Amino acid sequence: MIFVSGVSGMSSSSNVRNLTFAFFSPKPGDDWVNSLVARASKHPYCHLEIYFETINQCFSIQLGETAMLRSKNLSSDCYEIVTLAVSMKEYDSCLDFCRKAMQQKLVFDDRAMWSSYFLHPFCSCCCCCCFKTSENSKKTFCSKIICEALQHAGVPEVEHRHPACTTPSRLYSDIMHSKRRVVASVPYKREQMLKTKTITFLNNVYFRVDTAVP
Repeated sequence: MIFVSGVSGMSSSSNVRNLTFAFFSPKPGDDWVNSLVARASKHPYCHLEIYFETINQCFSIQLGETAMLRSKNLSSDCYEIVTLAVSMKEYDSCLDFCRKAMQQKLVFDDRAMWSSYFLHPFCSCCCCCCFKTSENSKKTFCSKIICEALQHAGVPEVEHRHPACTTPSRLYSDIMHSKRRVVASVPYKREQMLKTKTITFLNNVYFRVDTAVP
């Protein structure tokens, strides 16, 4: 793992960008679909967002919505943030794919989403050869469209995946095992962390002053 210094969480190299993923794990009592999906997975995640630091927006798709880029602070404790240090070319290509996908107004494909949990994660032929891309079918689900975006960008961590067989949990495994994983976060969580550290520091200073021997 690479450790990244600085408040922004960005690598010091001008040729590297942070590509950040937010994996959502439902809380007890959450929607039953989310809970069932998480329980059926190796890692307890039911949804995935990809965050672009240059535009401060996330890309994904949810039930009842179309694939889109939108502002989202990812403030919920249910999100686990994982970041890869990627090349500028990979980053720009991935963002370009997501922008084009948004223009296509792809709708959520719940049937394909459920099917992904029953398909072999590494199959490259068999039934998966008949699966259309998100662009061709005009339908998709979060981990499929994000896997397609990463493959379009040439991100090697997911080159072995078939998008139709990809779940948030499987992408999580690929990213977590990457040597390009870095320690970073999203702006909201960094701000909250900074506030917490500041409050803790001030409380410690106050305690020391208040208990000092005159």
